[in-house]
Amino acid sequence: MFGRRRVREVDETAVVHDEHASRTGDGRVEESTRTQQQQQQKEGILLRTVRPGDATNYPCQGDAVRIHYEAFLKETGEKFDSSRDRRQEFCWRVGKQQVIKGLDLAITRMSVGQVAEITIPSLLAYGAQGYPPLIPPKSDLAFVVELISLTSL
Repeated sequence: MFGRRRVREVDETAVVHDEHASRTGDGRVEESTRTQQQQQQKEGILLRTVRPGDATNYPCQGDAVRIHYEAFLKETGEKFDSSRDRRQEFCWRVGKQQVIKGLDLAITRMSVGQVAEITIPSLLAYGAQGYPPLIPPKSDLAFVVELISLTSL
C-alpha cells in the first residue's frame, strides 16, 4: 500500500494538515503521498509540528515505532493518558490495528525525533461508543506525540 519511502522533503507552505511531502526527482509530489495527504485531510486528522524531526526517517506500514505521548479530550482539555507520566515509552507496529486508526495514520507523517500536536476526530478514535469511563461517546482527541525511534521489520 505505502512504499518504503524514508527521505521526504519538507514543504514549508503545506501547513494545513501535513507538513511533509515525498517528491520525485523533478520536484513533483508522489501520487501515493498526495493520496495519503488527501485521505488524512478528508478524515480530519490535524498534525502541527512542535519540534521538527530528522526529516529523513518516516514510519511505514509494518514498522515498529516507539513514542512518548500525552492524550487529551479535545473538548475539555482533560488528560486521560500519558506514557510520560508512567515513564514508559509506548511501542506498536504501524498498520497492524494495535492503536486507534487516527494515530496509526498520523504517525506515518512524522519523522524520528519530531514532536507534534495531533487532533483526531472521534470516527478515527473510539467513535460513537467512546471508551467508558475515560472517553465519552463521539469524543475528538488531542495528542502530543514524540516519535523516539522506528525499526523496519
